[in-house]
Amino acid sequence: MKERSSVVVEEYLQVIYSLLSNNKPVKAVNLVKWLKSSPSTVHATLSRMSRDGLILIGGKKEISLTDDGFLQAETLTRRHRLVETFLCDTLGISWHEVHAHAHVLEHGLTPLIEEKLAEFLGFPKVCPHGTPLPGEDSHLPNDLVSLDSVEAGSKIQIVIIDKSLEESAKLLKFLQEKNIVPGQQHYVTEKMDVTKTIILETGEETAILTFDIAAEIGVIVVPET
Repeated sequence: MKERSSVVVEEYLQVIYSLLSNNKPVKAVNLVKWLKSSPSTVHATLSRMSRDGLILIGGKKEISLTDDGFLQAETLTRRHRLVETFLCDTLGISWHEVHAHAHVLEHGLTPLIEEKLAEFLGFPKVCPHGTPLPGEDSHLPNDLVSLDSVEAGSKIQIVIIDKSLEESAKLLKFLQEKNIVPGQQHYVTEKMDVTKTIILETGEETAILTFDIAAEIGVIVVPET
């Protein structure tokens, strides 16, 4: 039986997979920021992953996954999102907390448990934050846009919260408290280029988001009837 990668390497694989899936550049400097690690630690881990045939490092230091690395990363990502769904929908753990707990549990899943968990959950297409499980990208609507691109006066429905925002439990808690979660609708009442902020309203609830955060939230514009 092939030896499984270490937990640290698995975390690197997931981050690289997520960045590549979102067409974002993957270099050591990006991983230092994402993983909150030192440049020397990231370099050493990447060297190990390259040696083990999980990644390729190009001439401009860009990082890509080998076929083996991609398969492992995709499997880990699927397990993570299944565990998030189980923790949120079945165990009732708060939406903003499941990401951190899933990171702990996902590494212990075997293929059999993964299969049975998916069956138990009814083969979900997306995680609680709206991110499709690997292979389910077609579930996303064709008219999906980033929230920062929507004009003031529009009515929108939240579809997906990008993984980059999931790394901050405080931010996720804020979004949950403001009901900025998949399936919920809001009005974009103001967009201010000077302060680079966008204001959402739903009933008596108001939320102010920076453009940077809004850019990581996928929405659809809801036609007014």
